[in-house]
Parts: sequence; C-alpha cells; structure tokens
Amino acid sequence: MNNLLYTLPITQNGKTSANGIEIYYESFGNPQNPAILLIMGLDAQCTLWSMSFIEPLVEAGYYVIRFDNRDIGLSTWINDWSRARPYTLEDMAKDAIGLLDALAIQKTHVIGASMGGMIAQRLAISYPDRIMSLTSIMSSGHSFNIGVQATLAGKLQALLVPWAIRNFDIKSKYTHFEVTVGNYVKVWRTLAGSKYPFNEAYFKELFKYNILERKGQNPRARVQQLSAIIASGSRLAELGKVKAPTLVLHGTEDQLVPPAHAQLYAPKIPHAKVVWLEGVGHEIPHAIIPQVHQEVLAMINN
Repeated sequence: MNNLLYTLPITQNGKTSANGIEIYYESFGNPQNPAILLIMGLDAQCTLWSMSFIEPLVEAGYYVIRFDNRDIGLSTWINDWSRARPYTLEDMAKDAIGLLDALAIQKTHVIGASMGGMIAQRLAISYPDRIMSLTSIMSSGHSFNIGVQATLAGKLQALLVPWAIRNFDIKSKYTHFEVTVGNYVKVWRTLAGSKYPFNEAYFKELFKYNILERKGQNPRARVQQLSAIIASGSRLAELGKVKAPTLVLHGTEDQLVPPAHAQLYAPKIPHAKVVWLEGVGHEIPHAIIPQVHQEVLAMINN
C-alpha cells in the first residue's frame, strides 16, 4: 500500500460482480453513514480521487466509495469489445448500480468527474430513487455537441471524431497511448489551468503506483470508453428529469471540456447550482478542494 496515496484506512475493498463483470472498489468511513459514490473519468483509475478529496468527506460523516470503471485499473477489461457493438454510458451506470447493490446501499450521493460526471448524470436520470444528490464536475451533457464549438475547426472536429471512431481503428498517440509514467504526467500537466501550480511530484507518484503496482493502465481504455461516450449521444433532452439536488462545477480554463458545455447543460437540470472554478483547467487541484467541499456539503447537508 502506498503511504502517500493512502493516508486513510480502507474500510472495505475488493472486487464484486456487477452487471456481468467485476468491479474493483475501495470504501472509507463508517458504512452506517450516508454514502457518497465517486465516479472518475476517461482512462482514469479510481485513485485519481485523492485522499485530500476523500478524507474531509469522511470527517464530515459520510461513507465514501471509489471504484475503477470497466476497462480500467483492477476492474474487468473488456477484451471482446467490438467497435460495431460498443458498450455505453448506460452500461457503465448499470455497473455502478450493481456495485451499490453488492454493498447493500439503497441510496447515495454521487460525484462524477468528466466522463464520470456523464455517468453520474445518467444515474440521476435513470435511477432517481437511488440518487440523493448529483455533483457533476468538468463534464458535459453532450460531449460532441456542435453548438458549443466556437470555431469552424471545433465544429468539424465534433462531427468527424465520432464518425471516425465509429468506423475506423485510428492509430494515433491520442487513441493508442503508450503506457508510461512520463506520458500520463505530461497529459495531466497539459490539462491543468493557470491558477494553481501543477503538482508534478504527486502525479509521478500516483501514476507510478497505478502503472507499476496496480494492474496498470489498459491501452484500449481510451478508445473503448470514448466509444461509450459517442454511442450514448446526448442527455440534454433528458436532464429535465433529474430530481436530485444538483451542483455543477467547472473550471474556467478547461480546454478539454470547455465551459460552454456547463453553460449549456446546467440550465436544463431543475434548480441546478453552477459554480465556476476560476483559473482551473480539466482538473481538481488540491488547493481547490476546500471550495469544492464547501459547495458539495452545503448541498447535501441541506
């Protein structure tokens, strides 16, 4: 166990059957307390939810669960995946429901980041009786929506990328990524905004642990999870069904999922509160976590 990345005792961990696959999870805090389910994004292991994010939630009286999505980390890697029959975000939401069932958790607060926010939205739409609140961080209601693109190049990319992914096995550094600590650190450095310094030492330690000590990063995860996003299409017409109190958090300097996404999807969720994280990119820097917790706890303790 890595002492830097595990500063809080694990209550439970292991693999459980969910939706026909195995999901690896870790939980922290008292299982009798209200639950918070954390869902991470594309090509990201659950350890991207840092102890500095989890520990204050446990101290506030919550039982916190993080897990590896399918195709990443210690959960099942989908080896028989087919471009013609990709799994979807709906399937990944069912994975999460299966995990909750296995842990005998009837209701939970859910916090999702990036693709995890998309899965969290789907949970709130399709399983309203299971979701007590929704926090969607640096996410989107429709990732390839032409309407949020400000430039012609962006609009063309929003059209062409889904078409290309559906029809071709694209060999590029973006889709077939070399799994090294240095490459992953470089990606996360690129995603960072300007306000907070990039914590290179922390990310080196994190990805060293993820790649060398855990199962590692699945080289197919990017394409297969991106295909799930594409296959699922838009949730914009369904977001009005969300009944749970909702918080939308988005960095003003997010280049991967620009702020226009939050400006579009958040108003479609009844009574959603939007908080802009100034100078923040596609990231949750340690320094911004107290502000995030203040907003999350204000909502879920209300």
